[in-house]
Amino acid sequence: MPNATSTSKRVFVVDDSTMAVAVTVRLLKDAGYDAEGQIGSADAMERIRELKPDFVISDVMMPGINGFELLNMIRGNDNLDHVRIIMASAKAYEADRLKAKKLGADGYIIKPFTLEKFEVIVNSLGTMTLSAWGVRGTLPMPQEGYIRYGGNTSCYSLQYAPDRHLVFDAGTGIKNCGTALMKSGSARMTVDLFITHPHWDHINAFPFFTPLYVTGNAVRVHGVAQDELGFEQLMVAQMDGVYFPVTVREFGAHVTFHEIGEQQVAIDGISVRSMLLKHPGHCLGYRVDYAGRSFCYITDNELYLQNSEFADEEFMHNLANFCRGANVLVHDCTYFDKEYASKVHWGHSSLSEVCRLAHLAEVERLWIHHHDPDQADEDIARKLEFCEGVLQSLGSKTIAVLPQEGMSELV
Repeated sequence: MPNATSTSKRVFVVDDSTMAVAVTVRLLKDAGYDAEGQIGSADAMERIRELKPDFVISDVMMPGINGFELLNMIRGNDNLDHVRIIMASAKAYEADRLKAKKLGADGYIIKPFTLEKFEVIVNSLGTMTLSAWGVRGTLPMPQEGYIRYGGNTSCYSLQYAPDRHLVFDAGTGIKNCGTALMKSGSARMTVDLFITHPHWDHINAFPFFTPLYVTGNAVRVHGVAQDELGFEQLMVAQMDGVYFPVTVREFGAHVTFHEIGEQQVAIDGISVRSMLLKHPGHCLGYRVDYAGRSFCYITDNELYLQNSEFADEEFMHNLANFCRGANVLVHDCTYFDKEYASKVHWGHSSLSEVCRLAHLAEVERLWIHHHDPDQADEDIARKLEFCEGVLQSLGSKTIAVLPQEGMSELV
């Protein structure tokens, strides 16, 4: 029976094997795709220009024009920017996967080809799955009455391909994040870990991120320096044998450290921008843009009350522009307004100002993040009600969300 989600999607298959083309085309047609195939690559580019398919599945090893050359030709044609290209090969070498990715492939399937393998890639294209692993601030709170929304400190992840992940912060939530990634089925994975700042609740569980110890994985760690202390030094020092018994020499993955400031980083066609926030020391907020969807992670950050002598409307509007139109904004929502009065200059925000930011930035969903250790489950539940009231009073279209550890949704 045809798959309703695949109907009318046009797929063009190129392979030097007559049997491979016939089987693949039949498989796709049975699943509801509009599929066409060609044996050999000699005239493939001409047909792709005419057909303008949604997807091209190309064999890697072909005589004449090989799959990588065909991929390069497609990516060099501006009229075919919409085409999603999936390479197919019996070669499972990581070097070939990386080459395909570098040349602009959207996926890499190991033969024998199956519909399930194809649809795993298709379903991940142009989407980002956001998962919450740690929503608390300052300290983990494992006791009864404080764990309805999770007791771990800051960590979120974005998955944008079966084996590609962005992770934000390494609070205690990163332990469960790493466990989940290891169970995802990817033999090897690439993780880009973005650290906002080196306060304990954002880095102290870094050594418990399991993918760090797996040979074949690649983990790239990004973050900001703190004056005379370089970013790598900040991360590595907590594993020097004095504070933690396992040193970075035990890492099995290929781990690299990248010092960044306010800038843009490009990763596999994804844009990650960073902005300095109002928090003691140097602290970065991040914005991710991919395939027309966007996610902002802004913690820790202090938005002074609008009528305060410390109010900074220029910063508020700059931050609103940074977050403009985001589908999801995760923001520091530590204090109710009454609580904030005695916490000024602590580097965290009041709920009403965060709601005003979300409204100004016209974000779709505001995720209420970073709860004070003294706030029990009932207090946190009231945050949602409070934010909904403020947003309603502003006439805002933004939807407030109270994330729980382990929850996931598409950005």
